[in-house]
Amino acid sequence: MATHIWDAGLSTMEGETAALTPTTTPSYLAVKPGYKEARIYASAACQMLLSPKILHVLYYSASAGTYTDYVGSVTDRSSSTHLPLDAMGATDYLYLGTTEPVRGFYFDVNGTNKNALAATLDVEYCSTAITESATIAFTDVASDSDGTTSGGATLAVDGAYTFTLPSVQRSFLGTWNNKLFNKCYWIRFNPSTTLSATIDVEEIIPISGLALGAGAWKQASTEYVIALDYSKVGGFVFYAATGSPNVYVSWHK
Repeated sequence: MATHIWDAGLSTMEGETAALTPTTTPSYLAVKPGYKEARIYASAACQMLLSPKILHVLYYSASAGTYTDYVGSVTDRSSSTHLPLDAMGATDYLYLGTTEPVRGFYFDVNGTNKNALAATLDVEYCSTAITESATIAFTDVASDSDGTTSGGATLAVDGAYTFTLPSVQRSFLGTWNNKLFNKCYWIRFNPSTTLSATIDVEEIIPISGLALGAGAWKQASTEYVIALDYSKVGGFVFYAATGSPNVYVSWHK
């Protein structure tokens, strides 16, 4: 049974707002690290989905043959840290590992340090997990839509990259005898050509695998207290039934 945070004694409280729009344009909000409870209030009815937690954000450099994990830099809710995709090449990859399947990711891109070169992303999901007799394999996602594109350049603006929920397999990276990182649901991407010299991705929010319209209803002018399992939950997806109300979120720990 969940225990309200005030039963254990409060140490910190913070709050923020998110502007909502109808179902076709959801709003995304990452969980604040270390906060176990969120209080949600909106003046109009809205729906809400919980998104999985992102466990790994691995940049694979083809030239160096190395993986670097930036998960802390894109989940700490701080603009002072970031994932550098500086001059990411067509043979480099970003691997995103989540606790549950997703149908996309929201990217918060720095307003100055962003991609300005014409390029697209090739996004794939882990379609075959490693076994003693098979290596991991990746397959293109379907019906993908890149909301980070501006003027033909991907990762140029804040936005959601979405796709049809794939039949993604939970797996390690590497080989059966050399299993790398945690067992996750992996999505990876690489650009069609080399990107700009300096690109800072400040936040990545996984998007729930549930379809829009399947979210839990939150009634108007009612406060909801939500106990969060930080080991499994990485963010919220909000959208309004009608209109554009604000949702007010208070974080307690």
